[in-house]
Amino acid sequence: MRSSDLRREENFKEYQRLLQNEDYADVSFDEASGGLSAIHKFHKFDKQRSPKGRVRGDYERTVLKVLRERGHRIVLESERGLQGIKRCDGLLDDMPVEIKAIEGNGMWAISTKLREAEKQHAQSVILYFPDSDKYSEARIREGIRLYHTGAKSNNLIETDRILVIVKNELVAEQKNHPDSGWLIPEGLRGQNGSHR
Repeated sequence: MRSSDLRREENFKEYQRLLQNEDYADVSFDEASGGLSAIHKFHKFDKQRSPKGRVRGDYERTVLKVLRERGHRIVLESERGLQGIKRCDGLLDDMPVEIKAIEGNGMWAISTKLREAEKQHAQSVILYFPDSDKYSEARIREGIRLYHTGAKSNNLIETDRILVIVKNELVAEQKNHPDSGWLIPEGLRGQNGSHR
Protein backbone atom coordinates (compact mmCIF):
# COMPACT_ATOMS: atom_id res chain seq x y z
CA MET A 1 0.00 0.00 0.00
CA ARG A 2 1.37 3.44 -0.94
CA SER A 3 2.01 5.93 1.86
CA SER A 4 -0.63 8.33 0.47
CA ASP A 5 -3.22 5.53 0.51
CA LEU A 6 -2.21 4.58 4.04
CA ARG A 7 -2.45 8.22 5.18
CA ARG A 8 -5.89 8.53 3.59
CA GLU A 9 -7.04 5.36 5.37
CA GLU A 10 -5.63 6.55 8.71
CA ASN A 11 -7.23 9.98 8.27
CA PHE A 12 -10.61 8.41 7.48
CA LYS A 13 -10.43 6.23 10.61
CA GLU A 14 -9.54 9.29 12.68
CA TYR A 15 -12.40 11.20 11.02
CA GLN A 16 -14.86 8.48 12.07
CA ARG A 17 -13.45 8.47 15.61
CA LEU A 18 -13.66 12.26 15.97
CA LEU A 19 -17.22 12.32 14.63
CA GLN A 20 -18.20 10.17 17.62
CA ASN A 21 -16.32 12.33 20.12
CA GLU A 22 -18.53 15.11 21.50
CA ASP A 23 -15.44 17.17 22.36
CA TYR A 24 -14.85 17.89 18.65
CA ALA A 25 -16.86 19.92 16.18
CA ASP A 26 -16.54 20.83 12.52
CA VAL A 27 -15.01 17.43 11.79
CA SER A 28 -14.40 17.27 8.03
CA PHE A 29 -12.85 14.75 5.65
CA ASP A 30 -11.91 15.78 2.12
CA GLU A 31 -12.76 12.94 -0.26
CA ALA A 32 -10.49 14.21 -3.03
CA SER A 33 -7.32 14.65 -0.97
CA GLY A 34 -7.93 12.39 2.03
CA GLY A 35 -7.29 15.35 4.34
CA LEU A 36 -8.93 15.78 7.74
CA SER A 37 -9.70 18.74 9.99
CA ALA A 38 -11.45 19.11 13.34
CA ILE A 39 -11.80 21.63 16.16
CA HIS A 40 -11.87 20.84 19.90
CA LYS A 41 -14.72 22.53 21.75
CA PHE A 42 -12.23 24.32 24.04
CA HIS A 43 -10.08 25.70 21.23
CA LYS A 44 -10.07 29.49 21.50
CA PHE A 45 -10.48 31.55 18.36
CA ASP A 46 -9.10 35.07 18.54
CA LYS A 47 -12.02 37.51 18.33
CA GLN A 48 -9.81 40.57 17.82
CA ARG A 49 -9.91 42.36 14.52
CA SER A 50 -6.86 42.94 12.37
CA PRO A 51 -5.95 46.46 11.22
CA LYS A 52 -7.93 45.68 8.06
CA GLY A 53 -11.02 44.72 10.11
CA ARG A 54 -10.83 40.93 9.73
CA VAL A 55 -11.58 38.63 12.66
CA ARG A 56 -8.24 36.98 13.42
CA GLY A 57 -9.85 33.68 14.45
CA ASP A 58 -10.99 33.30 10.85
CA TYR A 59 -7.33 32.92 9.85
CA GLU A 60 -7.22 29.55 11.63
CA ARG A 61 -10.39 28.43 9.87
CA THR A 62 -8.84 29.32 6.51
CA VAL A 63 -5.68 27.38 7.38
CA LEU A 64 -7.78 24.32 8.31
CA LYS A 65 -9.54 24.36 4.95
CA VAL A 66 -6.36 24.88 2.91
CA LEU A 67 -4.44 22.07 4.63
CA ARG A 68 -7.36 19.62 4.66
CA GLU A 69 -7.76 20.15 0.90
CA ARG A 70 -4.02 19.42 0.46
CA GLY A 71 -4.37 16.06 2.23
CA HIS A 72 -3.06 17.00 5.68
CA ARG A 73 -4.53 16.07 9.04
CA ILE A 74 -4.99 19.20 11.13
CA VAL A 75 -6.79 19.22 14.46
CA LEU A 76 -7.12 22.36 16.55
CA GLU A 77 -6.98 21.21 20.16
CA SER A 78 -8.05 22.60 23.52
CA GLU A 79 -5.85 25.47 24.60
CA ARG A 80 -6.73 24.99 28.25
CA GLY A 81 -3.63 24.46 30.29
CA LEU A 82 -1.85 25.78 33.30
CA GLN A 83 -2.53 29.43 34.07
CA GLY A 84 -0.20 31.66 32.09
CA ILE A 85 1.14 28.89 29.85
CA LYS A 86 0.05 29.08 26.21
CA ARG A 87 -0.29 25.74 24.47
CA CYS A 88 0.05 24.98 20.78
CA ASP A 89 -2.95 25.45 18.55
CA GLY A 90 -3.14 21.74 17.79
CA LEU A 91 -1.64 18.96 15.69
CA LEU A 92 -0.59 18.94 12.06
CA ASP A 93 0.01 15.42 10.78
CA ASP A 94 0.38 14.35 14.44
CA MET A 95 3.02 17.01 15.26
CA PRO A 96 2.39 19.96 17.63
CA VAL A 97 1.65 23.01 15.47
CA GLU A 98 1.20 26.71 15.96
CA ILE A 99 -0.47 29.02 13.44
CA LYS A 100 1.09 32.47 13.24
CA ALA A 101 -0.37 35.29 11.16
CA ILE A 102 2.03 37.72 9.54
CA GLU A 103 0.17 41.02 9.22
CA GLY A 104 3.02 43.53 9.33
CA ASN A 105 6.01 44.42 7.20
CA GLY A 106 8.67 44.50 9.92
CA MET A 107 12.02 42.82 9.37
CA TRP A 108 11.69 40.80 12.61
CA ALA A 109 8.02 39.77 12.23
CA ILE A 110 8.68 36.26 10.92
CA SER A 111 11.54 35.36 13.24
CA THR A 112 9.56 36.69 16.22
CA LYS A 113 6.57 34.51 15.32
CA LEU A 114 8.83 31.46 14.92
CA ARG A 115 10.40 32.08 18.34
CA GLU A 116 6.94 32.46 19.92
CA ALA A 117 5.88 29.13 18.39
CA GLU A 118 9.01 27.43 19.64
CA LYS A 119 8.38 28.63 23.20
CA GLN A 120 5.01 26.90 22.87
CA HIS A 121 6.87 23.68 21.90
CA ALA A 122 5.55 23.65 18.35
CA GLN A 123 7.38 21.28 16.02
CA SER A 124 5.56 22.70 13.01
CA VAL A 125 4.72 26.33 12.35
CA ILE A 126 2.27 27.65 9.81
CA LEU A 127 3.02 31.19 8.70
CA TYR A 128 -0.25 32.60 7.44
CA PHE A 129 -0.27 35.72 5.29
CA PRO A 130 -3.81 37.11 5.01
CA ASP A 131 -2.50 39.68 2.51
CA SER A 132 -0.42 38.58 -0.45
CA ASP A 133 1.43 41.92 -0.57
CA LYS A 134 3.08 41.05 2.79
CA TYR A 135 4.55 37.81 1.38
CA SER A 136 7.71 37.26 -0.62
CA GLU A 137 10.02 34.30 -0.71
CA ALA A 138 12.97 36.61 0.05
CA ARG A 139 11.19 37.88 3.17
CA ILE A 140 10.51 34.33 4.35
CA ARG A 141 14.14 33.32 3.80
CA GLU A 142 15.41 36.35 5.73
CA GLY A 143 12.96 35.75 8.59
CA ILE A 144 14.02 32.11 8.85
CA ARG A 145 17.68 33.09 8.71
CA LEU A 146 17.17 35.55 11.58
CA TYR A 147 15.24 32.90 13.50
CA HIS A 148 17.96 30.26 13.07
CA THR A 149 20.65 32.74 14.13
CA GLY A 150 18.68 33.55 17.30
CA ALA A 151 17.79 29.92 17.95
CA LYS A 152 21.45 28.90 17.89
CA SER A 153 22.53 31.78 20.11
CA ASN A 154 19.73 31.09 22.62
CA ASN A 155 20.22 27.29 22.63
CA LEU A 156 16.64 26.75 21.48
CA ILE A 157 15.56 23.61 19.67
CA GLU A 158 14.84 24.55 16.09
CA THR A 159 11.38 24.08 14.63
CA ASP A 160 11.19 20.99 12.41
CA ARG A 161 8.76 22.20 9.76
CA ILE A 162 7.51 25.53 8.41
CA LEU A 163 4.55 25.85 6.07
CA VAL A 164 3.60 29.08 4.33
CA ILE A 165 0.01 29.88 3.38
CA VAL A 166 -0.82 33.05 1.49
CA LYS A 167 -4.52 33.93 1.59
CA ASN A 168 -6.10 30.62 0.49
CA GLU A 169 -3.09 28.81 -0.94
CA LEU A 170 -0.28 26.67 0.45
CA VAL A 171 2.73 28.16 -1.32
CA ALA A 172 5.72 26.49 0.35
CA GLU A 173 6.99 24.11 2.97
CA GLN A 174 10.42 23.76 4.49
CA LYS A 175 11.66 20.96 6.70
CA ASN A 176 14.29 21.05 9.44
CA HIS A 177 16.92 23.54 8.22
CA PRO A 178 17.09 26.71 6.09
CA ASP A 179 19.56 25.01 3.71
CA SER A 180 17.19 22.10 3.06
CA GLY A 181 15.31 24.09 0.44
CA TRP A 182 11.64 24.72 -0.10
CA LEU A 183 9.20 22.02 -1.08
CA ILE A 184 6.84 23.76 -3.46
CA PRO A 185 3.50 21.92 -3.76
CA GLU A 186 2.85 20.49 -7.21
CA GLY A 187 1.06 22.96 -9.45
CA LEU A 188 2.42 26.02 -7.62
CA ARG A 189 5.67 26.39 -9.57
CA GLY A 190 5.77 28.92 -12.38
CA GLN A 191 7.60 28.21 -15.61
CA ASN A 192 10.79 29.79 -14.28
CA GLY A 193 10.61 27.91 -10.97
CA SER A 194 9.11 30.79 -9.02
CA HIS A 195 5.84 30.74 -7.11
CA ARG A 196 2.65 31.84 -8.77
